[in-house]
This record gives sequence, C-alpha cells and structure tokens, in this order.
Amino acid sequence: MDYDSQLLGALEPGQLSAALELPVPKCKVGRAALILLIMLRLYVIVAIPIVGYTFAQALVVHHH
Repeated sequence: MDYDSQLLGALEPGQLSAALELPVPKCKVGRAALILLIMLRLYVIVAIPIVGYTFAQALVVHHH
C-alpha cells in the first residue's frame, strides 16, 4: 500500500488502526482475467502433487 507518510503521521493511533480495519471491497475482474485465474488455480492443484511425488522419488533414489 502506498500511503502518504505525512498523512499517516497526522493521524492518532486510534484513527490509524480504525482506518486499517475497514474492509476492502472485492475487485471486479473481467471474464478473461477470471478464466486465467481459474486456469492458474487448476495448474497449481495439478502441479503440487507432481512436485511432491518427484521430491519423494528423488529422496528414495538418493537414499539407495
């Protein structure tokens, strides 16, 4: 976050903590970005077991 340091210095601690606790609204993303994010999530779901299996195999082969 890029806050103005002079503005933050002018706030009292209670004001700053109250401002930081405000919820941030959800961002509206376009259809292309949504599809890209879904594809990225699927890639990660598939890649994690593959990396885990490869790591385990490397440990077994290195051990013997």
